[in-house]
Amino acid sequence: MKISDVYPDRIMPWQREVGFPWPGLRFALFDDPLRLDEGSALDPWVLAFEEWGIRGRGPTVMVLHALTGDSHVAASTPDDHAAWWSGVVGPGKAIDPDHYHVVSANVLGGAMGSLGPASTHADGRPWGSRFPRLSLNDMVRALHRLVEELDLGPVVLIGGSMGGMMALAYALEFGMNVRGVMAIGSPICHGPWAIAYHTVSRTAIRQDPGFLGGDYYDKRGPKQGLALARMADMISYQSPEAMARKFGRSYQPDRPQEFRVSSYLRHQGDKLVRRFDANTYLGLSQALDQEDLRHRDWSAMTSVPTTLVGISSDMLYLPEEIRGDVDWLQVQGVPARYRLLQSSYGHDSFLVDQAGMGAIVHEFLWDLWQSAT
Repeated sequence: MKISDVYPDRIMPWQREVGFPWPGLRFALFDDPLRLDEGSALDPWVLAFEEWGIRGRGPTVMVLHALTGDSHVAASTPDDHAAWWSGVVGPGKAIDPDHYHVVSANVLGGAMGSLGPASTHADGRPWGSRFPRLSLNDMVRALHRLVEELDLGPVVLIGGSMGGMMALAYALEFGMNVRGVMAIGSPICHGPWAIAYHTVSRTAIRQDPGFLGGDYYDKRGPKQGLALARMADMISYQSPEAMARKFGRSYQPDRPQEFRVSSYLRHQGDKLVRRFDANTYLGLSQALDQEDLRHRDWSAMTSVPTTLVGISSDMLYLPEEIRGDVDWLQVQGVPARYRLLQSSYGHDSFLVDQAGMGAIVHEFLWDLWQSAT
């Protein structure tokens, strides 16, 4: 593996939109094959990652991102406003780089620097429709390779939504190298409710005339389909209480025939189109739907402290579903416990209510180190 500070590919429009590459972003270039569950292999391949704190000065905490997220969890410079968890990761925060070594990577198949469908194939054209179908395990094994190459030792894994499912899958595969797991708003498998939302979203993308079977990178692309996918997702990420509080039945002042909630959904759809890739959305959401961690051997986690966090207003992964998963894990011998984030912002609460989320993360890390001493 080689590490470069220079992005080894062309910068796509959605990357440029969010200021990619951010200060501190680096790229791990692997020149040996990564074997995939489907039977093929990626060679060469790359993961984009960032670090905060000093490697070896404290325990390593790896933060794993959600479906449309990236590695940029914390600010790297004083004027850096692109970070998505700066209320939880940073000096004086729950995950303090003065006490922990913090690592975050863009998932394999992602849209922000790691090898994905938009990356350039050896033939000089984007992978597009030729990009292999990844499993959650493929993404986890790629992350573990990075952990090994950086010689990080046992890590603490913290992730929300997709990131939490990845944290659980990582610990299942490499439990001997995991100090603890926190999965926030993350089930051990998708139920029909979550699969239904993803099915609608993927259908919207694929039926957009601009999708072109996934080979759209030199064309307009499935902008309308991706926007509709995001609109459906944003409904599942909210709660009726949050929508009532924010919008009620009020109209847009400059468009008296349009409800504010309708304008909000359109804005969120257009915003994702500007900052994300449709093929990545398809691949990652499909991998999440296909994974069922209940069918795995959990013996590797019988000594891994595990916390699952439910969100009181979550309509995508109901808190009682997460609580039931904790009960199921305990039966498997996993030292699992349940915590509840009381917040009215729906599934997105772990991103919006960062003060409440930070308190729960701080408690988790404190208990982890108290039990280790």
